[in-house]
Amino acid sequence: MTRVACQQLAPTLGDLDANRALARDAIREAVQAGADVIVLPELITSGYMFESPEESAAAAITTDHEILREWAAEAAGADIVLIGGFCERGDDGEVYNSAVALDAGGLRAVYRKLHLWDREKLVFTAGAEPPPVIDTRVGRISVVICYDLEFPELTRSVAPPGLSSSLCPPTGRWSPAPRASAHPRW
Repeated sequence: MTRVACQQLAPTLGDLDANRALARDAIREAVQAGADVIVLPELITSGYMFESPEESAAAAITTDHEILREWAAEAAGADIVLIGGFCERGDDGEVYNSAVALDAGGLRAVYRKLHLWDREKLVFTAGAEPPPVIDTRVGRISVVICYDLEFPELTRSVAPPGLSSSLCPPTGRWSPAPRASAHPRW
């Protein structure tokens, strides 16, 4: 049986060091509880609900940042699949609401949120690629982020007829977070 831990956390807006420790502790707690797959929230590295593009840019990290390298080491050391959201500075200089998928082999995929919700459009660039589907030791896993779940054609695309895939969606709006309130439909 595969054990999945969805670690709903409240990151501190703009405090990468505090959020790094919060995520690391949550990963280790889930590993201790026997998790095979761990899902961290949307934008766990940076916090959620930026007021300006400058604020999100100041908290953005690249895919080779030490936080994500630390997550990769945790995934490798515990032989888990780890999905986590981060504020990404792309090679193109744009800032994205992204998520990584990591396992014992390291970084497996990066997904950039396609459907930006509400004010996210003011501080992020929308992704352009479909959700990745990766084969892991626990089965096929795909990543979308929060509001992407409201678009059935997107979620259906990760499990074509005859195949199955587990969807791991980091979210920020379902957990307590500064400047965030629960979406009324959720």
